[in-house]
Amino acid sequence: MTTKVADLTPDEFVALLDDFYAEPIKRQKMSQEEIKDLAIRLNERIDVPFIKESGEEKILIKVILKIDTFLYDHLPNEFYDLIRSTDHGISKKEAKRLVRRLTRLANDKIDIPYLPEMAEHIAIKFVIGMVVKAARKKLNFDDVRAKSTEMLIPESDENIEDMVDD
Repeated sequence: MTTKVADLTPDEFVALLDDFYAEPIKRQKMSQEEIKDLAIRLNERIDVPFIKESGEEKILIKVILKIDTFLYDHLPNEFYDLIRSTDHGISKKEAKRLVRRLTRLANDKIDIPYLPEMAEHIAIKFVIGMVVKAARKKLNFDDVRAKSTEMLIPESDENIEDMVDD
């Protein structure tokens, strides 16, 4: 892809619009494997009342899809693509600012009535923390997922920025 907007070909501009106005089924950036893996990792952190473990993971897949779609809608795809790069990315300072803002916005916009409120907050913080941390320089989504058990998820939003620390 060209580097300047003025140099975009008509086809590249149409592709940009298609990406921006993608239908709901295409509004996700994580792969199926990444979503399943996150559901397993998230299931270790929260409990869905009255549901068996296998059912919990299926519910958490839906929760992650909801959060992934939220991120698709609120982040430029060019930013979201940074989770796959170790060469490019944002600073720790920018990651801290972004995780705080996105988490607050997501908590206002996403309601998951079948999860207890605390589990909903943990799920939102976990997924957003993983994505934003993976967008940092010298990190990527696979590395961050592999170390997800080390990620602290604060109960309050006071220290939420700590989630993107090394």
